Amino acid sequence: MVIETALERQHTPRVLVIDDSLDSVKLMSHILDHYKCDVTMAFDGQDAIPLLVNRQFDLVILDWQMPQMGGRDTLLLMDRLLTEKKIHKVRKAIPVVIYTGHSEEELELPLVRHFTYMGFINKRQAFSSMMRSFNFILRSI
Repeated sequence: MVIETALERQHTPRVLVIDDSLDSVKLMSHILDHYKCDVTMAFDGQDAIPLLVNRQFDLVILDWQMPQMGGRDTLLLMDRLLTEKKIHKVRKAIPVVIYTGHSEEELELPLVRHFTYMGFINKRQAFSSMMRSFNFILRSI
């Protein structure tokens, strides 16, 4: 009889971070490395599309304010492409965290089929608060 250890059962979360700010990317990498995540970075929505279509992710962290293609447009495009490629038959809805300097009330979150909103993290909140937020989010995926 083979007994599976807790370490063998643990799943390494695969996280796609989409953010145009190098400082934010470094911060997200630091936080997610702490939680032993497999992190993939995209610096805008266009870079994220092929990654999302070709790989499975357990979580997407999406900057809402980006110059080329903002978070709302990125999310809508990603959702449309997943629908067109019929990937939804294989995958469950992907949790997404909105990461922005704006307040949650200012965001107009679109209705999407292939993503589930897991939370909102304000870029201006304290580092310790971000760590607690990610601890909660990663435990629930």
